[in-house]
Amino acid sequence: MTVIKGIDVSKHNGKINWSKVKDSGIKFVIIRAGYGSNTIDERFEEYIRGAIKEKIDVGIYWFSYATNEEKAKLEAKKCMEVIKPYKEHIIYPVFYDFEYDSVDYAKKNGVNISKTLLKSMATSFCEHLEKNGFYAGIYTNEDYIKNKYPSEIFDRFDLWYARYNTEPNRDVNLWQKSSTGKISGINGNVDLDVAYIDFPSLMKEKHLNGW
Repeated sequence: MTVIKGIDVSKHNGKINWSKVKDSGIKFVIIRAGYGSNTIDERFEEYIRGAIKEKIDVGIYWFSYATNEEKAKLEAKKCMEVIKPYKEHIIYPVFYDFEYDSVDYAKKNGVNISKTLLKSMATSFCEHLEKNGFYAGIYTNEDYIKNKYPSEIFDRFDLWYARYNTEPNRDVNLWQKSSTGKISGINGNVDLDVAYIDFPSLMKEKHLNGW
């Protein structure tokens, strides 16, 4: 079985020494490009340039605050705008990330996030990325798979699965295994990930993400 070690990061991880990260055996990083309809992660450019310089494979995630399908599409458009200059270097998927904060935001704005609505928003985001030549997927956890997402959506889009344990307990291509990892070059905790397929080779085969 292919087992490739990676991490995921956002501005909360602070200054990163990418050379040390690479020397720690990390092969890929999934970087938050931004969130909502118009906010770029303030360390995105710094992170992606650092990873590219050290030849660490790059994926992307975008944190969603969408409350309807059209707003999810606007988020996808902004994500596209932010990552497009780096397209040839993004050889892991681009993930839609809708979490508890997203649901709380929707509630404050009078919107109940049903399975039907979340499916339409995630599909809108991912399909827009696909139409522009990217490999799109969904980041979520066990609770959301059971209670928020209809199961059939994961037949359509790849799953980046968060479960902090010794094993993922389901057949997945990408697993976020811990939020308390320690990696040389990063101060404090960092999310640890494992890829079970060779995403860069898949991108090349399908001529996606600039390949």
